[in-house]
Amino acid sequence: MSAPLAVEALPFTIDSWNLFAGLPLLLVVVALLLVLAFFTAQKYSWTKYDHLSNFCTFFYSSFLKPHSQVEGSGQQAALESFYKVQANVYDATRKKLLRGREDMLALAAAQLRFQADQGLFKHSKPIWVDIGGGTGYNIEAMHAYLDVPNFFSTIILVDLSPSLCDVASRRFERLGWDVKVLCEDARAFRLQDHINTANGDVMGSRSRRTDIEAKADLLTMSYSLSMIPDFYNVIDSMVQLLAHTGIIGAVDFYVQSIVDTTGRNYIGGSFNRHVNWLSRVFWRAWFDCDRVGLEGARRDYLEYRFGTKKTLDERNYILGGIPYYIFLGCHCQGSFKRTQALLDVVDASCTESPQVIPAIGLNLDLPLLPEPALPIETRSKAYQSAIVNLSSNLPLPSTFYQNNQSRIHYDEQLKKHMQFNHDYLYAFTWEDPRMDQRLLQINDSDTILCLTSGGDNLLEYLATANPRRIHAVDLNPNQNHLLELKVAAFQSLPYADVWKMFGEGHHPSFRHLLINKL
Repeated sequence: MSAPLAVEALPFTIDSWNLFAGLPLLLVVVALLLVLAFFTAQKYSWTKYDHLSNFCTFFYSSFLKPHSQVEGSGQQAALESFYKVQANVYDATRKKLLRGREDMLALAAAQLRFQADQGLFKHSKPIWVDIGGGTGYNIEAMHAYLDVPNFFSTIILVDLSPSLCDVASRRFERLGWDVKVLCEDARAFRLQDHINTANGDVMGSRSRRTDIEAKADLLTMSYSLSMIPDFYNVIDSMVQLLAHTGIIGAVDFYVQSIVDTTGRNYIGGSFNRHVNWLSRVFWRAWFDCDRVGLEGARRDYLEYRFGTKKTLDERNYILGGIPYYIFLGCHCQGSFKRTQALLDVVDASCTESPQVIPAIGLNLDLPLLPEPALPIETRSKAYQSAIVNLSSNLPLPSTFYQNNQSRIHYDEQLKKHMQFNHDYLYAFTWEDPRMDQRLLQINDSDTILCLTSGGDNLLEYLATANPRRIHAVDLNPNQNHLLELKVAAFQSLPYADVWKMFGEGHHPSFRHLLINKL
C-alpha cells in the first residue's frame, strides 16, 4: 500500500513579500518607459510605429499626465488640458473604446430615410447638429449610411475643446464638405444664429412654418453627455432645438441598477440594463478620474425629456466589459390634439381584444347581472398606461413612438413574461392554416384573435384571406418579437434575405440588416 501523500504549506517568508513589493515597482518602470516612448515619439517621426506611438500618447494623456488649468479655469480649460496633447491621435485610439457610435448613426439614418420616403423632406433638406462632436468622426462615419453632403442642408458641429475642433476643421477641409465647426458651450448654442433664415428656405424640414425659429431634424451626442457638467440645461435646450418630428440619437457610457428603473414604463426594454454593484463602483471611480460622469441621472433625464424609439444596453468586452447604451428618441409630447389622436388610433385598434380593462369591476361572488341597456365603454391597457403617464407628466410608453403602431405596451418585468428567459419556443408553426381557412371561411370583414406562436398561421391568414384585423396574443413576449421580425423582414427585404433568415436560420449580415433595414 502506498504511503499517503504529505502536503506541506510553504511559509509566507520575506522573499514572498519582496515578490509582491516588486509588482508596484514593475508598474512604475512600465509607466516610465511609456512616458519615455511618448516624448521620443513627439521628437522623432515614428512612421513605422504609428500604433505604438498613438498608444503611448493616449496612455500618457489619460493616465499619467496631470490635469492642469494653467490656460484658464472652467470646463473648457479642463477639456483642453485633457485633449490638447492627444487631439491628433484621438480617432486612432478611440475605435475600440467608444463602441456603438456606428450603430447609433445607422439607426438614426434608417429613421431619416423612412421620413424621407414619407415625404417629410420634400420641400427642404434636413438639418443636423452634432453636440459634443469632437473631431467630427461621427459626421464622416455617417457617410456609410447617407450621402451626407447632399442629404443635409446644414450640418453643425458644436464642441468646447479648441484642439478637437481644429482636428474637425481640418477633416472637413480635406473632405471638401460644408460643415460648420463651432467651438462654444452647448448651453449657449442657438441654431438660428448660424443658418440663413432670411428667405425662409433653410430652416429644417419641419420648422418652416409660422415661426422664424430654425429647428434641427437630427441631434446626436456621442460620448459627450457624460462629459457635460450642467447636463440638465443642455438637455432642456435640445428639447427646444429639435423639430417636432425630429430624431435624437445618443451613445454613451453608463452604470445603473435595475432598481433605478423599476416602475418606469416609458424607457423601452430593460434587457441587459442592470450593472452589478462592483462594476458600478469600479467604473464610476475609474471614469471620474478623467471627469467623465457615469451617474444614472444623465440617462434618466434624457429618457424623461424625450420619447424612446429605441434603446440598447451593451458591454464593451474588449476593454473589460464597460457598459454603454444607445438611445434613439423623439419629442415625448406634441400638441394635445396630436397626442389624443395617437391614443385614439392605438385604442381603436385593440379594444376588440378581450384583454381590456373594463369600466366596471367584476365581482364573481355576485349573481350575473343582465346586460346594460347602454354599452359599457372599454379602454385598452395601452390607453390606460398612456393616461397614467400623461397625468404624471411622463413620456408615453415607447410603443407609442414607433413608426408602426402594431405593438401594445406590456410590462416585461412581470414574472409571467420573464419565465421564458428571453427565449422563444416556436420558430414556426406545424399546423396547416389551409384547413383553418377551409373550415372558418375567413374573409376581409373578419377580425381574428389567435395565439402568436411562430406567427406563420396568422401571416397565412393575412396573405390569403386579408381579414380586417388580426390580434396576436402570446404569454411569451419573445414569440411576439419573432412575429414582428418576420413582418418587418417581409416588408423590407428581398426574398433571398428572408429565406436565409427564416429558411436556413442564419444570415451572415443579419446585424447590418437589423440596424439598417428592419
